[in-house]
Amino acid sequence: MFSPKSHIHLDSDDLARSAIFYEALLGTPPSRQSETAAVFEVDSPPLVLTLQRRRPADRARFALVVKEPQEVGHAAIALRRAGIHLRLQDEGIEADDPDGNAWRVRCVPSAKARSVVAPPEARGGRR
Repeated sequence: MFSPKSHIHLDSDDLARSAIFYEALLGTPPSRQSETAAVFEVDSPPLVLTLQRRRPADRARFALVVKEPQEVGHAAIALRRAGIHLRLQDEGIEADDPDGNAWRVRCVPSAKARSVVAPPEARGGRR
């Protein structure tokens, strides 16, 4: 069965640091990487994340919604092992990637599947 993937494209000031952050957050290394871009393709959540070295963009906020509390714990452990500072949030954690984009991992037991969503307060604004 075909499962559509969300596609996110982010600019990066430091591609190597960003790749380390997203490898820890997503639990997999980039599927493709060059001097100017890194692409992560994951099945859970269904996501294609492309990091590209360009001029700095507006900072964004995203959330990974998971069904099980231990998934928040796994993300927290992986990010801390990568040296990332975490902030505790209701039902989860939040961390900034090397370019200042905020990522929240939060547990919503009633969620039907993992998804990537931008919280309403983050749509269209600078941090």
